[in-house]
Amino acid sequence: MKQFMLAMVFCLAVSSLAYGQVLNELTSAAKDKATKVAGDTAKSIADDGSITAEIKAKIISTTSLKDAQIEVSTVDGAVSLTGTVKNKQAKGMATKIAKKVKGVKSVDNKITIEKAAKKTKKTAK
Repeated sequence: MKQFMLAMVFCLAVSSLAYGQVLNELTSAAKDKATKVAGDTAKSIADDGSITAEIKAKIISTTSLKDAQIEVSTVDGAVSLTGTVKNKQAKGMATKIAKKVKGVKSVDNKITIEKAAKKTKKTAK
């Protein structure tokens, strides 16, 4: 009976060690995954910010868009353009500029043309 009890204690000790090792490996894998996801998220945010900044700088330095009221936002490489410009060519130029920036996956141009914006306001009254 004493040998049986010793064998049981030994088995419990070995299984506890094995369980501890498995738990340690799972915890380590979870930490690695969480670290990677956090890093990827931080990189994405940094990339989106740099994409937005580059597009804004290029819009400001473009003569035909210098006085335009264009807002730029970027989420996961998807750029959204809003605001107003004087004509259709300026709206197209803003899209073209945004599409050329590295990291841009898509461009949603919601810019309105000033004349069309003024007519819409008059109609709304």
